[in-house]
Order: sequence, then C-alpha cells, then structure tokens
Amino acid sequence: MTIEDEHFPKDIKKFKKIAKKINDKQVKNCMTRYTYRYRLAKAFQGLQAPSVSKKTLDGYSVATKLFLAYSAYDEIREVEKLLRGKNKVESYKVFNFSVASKIRRNSGLKELLLNSVAVSNTRLKNNIKSFYENKNNDVMCIATALRNCFAHGDFTASTAGLRTKSPIAAIEDLIEIIQITSNELFSKIVAVRN
Repeated sequence: MTIEDEHFPKDIKKFKKIAKKINDKQVKNCMTRYTYRYRLAKAFQGLQAPSVSKKTLDGYSVATKLFLAYSAYDEIREVEKLLRGKNKVESYKVFNFSVASKIRRNSGLKELLLNSVAVSNTRLKNNIKSFYENKNNDVMCIATALRNCFAHGDFTASTAGLRTKSPIAAIEDLIEIIQITSNELFSKIVAVRN
C-alpha cells in the first residue's frame, strides 16, 4: 500500500476494480464520497488557531475528527439504504464496555448530551439516558449525539469536558469504533458488488 492509500478504507483497491461496473450512479457516487471522507477523517491531525489555547484546540480537534468520521459513516449507511431499497438508514449499535466506561467519566459531556438542543430525537435521547444510567454500553448513540451537538448545536470543547487527555482519549477510541464500523460496512458492500 502506498502512502497515498494508507488512509483509505481497507478494500479501496477492490472498490476501484468494481466501480466501473456499478450502474446506479447514486450508489457509485455515495461509495466514492465515502472513500474520500473516510480518508480525510483518518488523515486528520488537528486544527490550528494561533490565538486559541492548546487545550481548547485539542477538544475542538477531536470533535472535528469525530464529525469527519461520522460523515463518512453516514455516507456508507446511505449506500446500504439505497441498495436495500429502504426509506431510512440503519442504526448500528456497538457495545463496548471499556469505551463506555471512559466516556461516562466525563461529566461535562454527559451534561451536554442530556440537555443539548441538538439531541432532539426521542429515541436518541432515551438511548443516551439509558447509557448514562448504565443500562447499556452502546457507544454509537454517544457518537451520534456528539456529532449532532458539534454540527448543529451547542458544542464547545469546554462544555463537553474535552480539554484534558483522558476525555479526549475516550473520544479518540469512539472515533476508531466509528471508522471500524463504517469500514466493515464498506467491505461488505464491496464484497456483495464484486
């Protein structure tokens, strides 16, 4: 694998071989967008803003990376939806006790996600509440809510408790889970199309 390929999804070469055979333009475009969004998220190393403190930048950087990883995840779920002829994208649950425990230690993030105006979906709100009541370890509901807060809501690095190493590391673990989940879905789709 060349340096140019190192950030692409695992089965990028297989996808490139079959891309010409994909007749559905929408599916092909979504899959192509997925590969480039995935690459951007994998390669992303952080934000630069000279007048902003390192702690604040670190929090915004990890949230930005989560947003980028989630946008790739959204794109590959859109492909799956199109191929299955469904009206809604599938929601995937990933139960990870270790990452869930790390996330729960961040009281600022808990407060933000439970009270954010960007977390308006009733099912998502209930999943987050259940998560923080230790009734489930589904970390994808946290990823979805944090993505919503960052993109549409009231996120700041400080209010999300993302200004120190441990909380940031927990979100980095969550990002890895999103990327693994989306990469596995991409590989399944490529295998079926092959």
